[in-house]
Amino acid sequence: MNILRSLPWALFGALLFAATCAWPSANRNTMTTSHQFFASGSNALLEIAIRANDGPGLARALDRGAAVNAKGRFDITPLMIAVDVQNLSAVEALLKAGALPNAKAADGNGPVTLAAKSYQAVPHGREILAAVIRGGGDPNSRQPDGDPILMQFVLAHDTAGLRMMKSLGANLDIRDRGGDPFITNVAMSSDWDMVWALIELGAAYDYEEGDCTQPLSKALKLRYPSSDSPLYPYKLKVWQFLKDKGVAVRPLPP
Repeated sequence: MNILRSLPWALFGALLFAATCAWPSANRNTMTTSHQFFASGSNALLEIAIRANDGPGLARALDRGAAVNAKGRFDITPLMIAVDVQNLSAVEALLKAGALPNAKAADGNGPVTLAAKSYQAVPHGREILAAVIRGGGDPNSRQPDGDPILMQFVLAHDTAGLRMMKSLGANLDIRDRGGDPFITNVAMSSDWDMVWALIELGAAYDYEEGDCTQPLSKALKLRYPSSDSPLYPYKLKVWQFLKDKGVAVRPLPP
């Protein structure tokens, strides 16, 4: 999953997008072992080694003066490249050499957000995300759109992923980009399986007295999902849980 290849499109718009799409596919394939972001010198050699999964070459590049936190085109760093091409050994080696896991590229992405976007990649996506966070990356990092990286796990309906993020220090009560509690955002999207997962993991749930524009009771009033939806049993679980906790909730709509 080469997320970084999309960075020039976001930064320079439709003209560069068209030019990029015009590249021959054969050229794209050969770029996996070339240098896209560092034009010359030891950092170009470092990028080549990362893309080629060449551990000894990576070590030689660092020995020859490659700067582990150098910024190439679009402020891309070697660690971002290693995350993007899913090179776990390079990620670990760069972090050990002092790579900054919270650096930001020109579009607002960094090692943590890139790892979160590709955490489902096989075979090392989850390991890379965990390595970046254990190496000092912020588990509460925000995507360029302002939402926390936890949103990636909600969109994938990945309860195990949420559990992993909690174990890595993620704040389940983090606010969304609009300032509301994350759990209420998820509920308004009718992702009730994820709401229930957040509650089971210990997220706060009672925002009925304020500090929130859309408390869970408001989401429960929505008619979606229908009673035959696989999400409905989770909505019912949340409703029953709140009722048992003394939260004033109305009967679910038919």
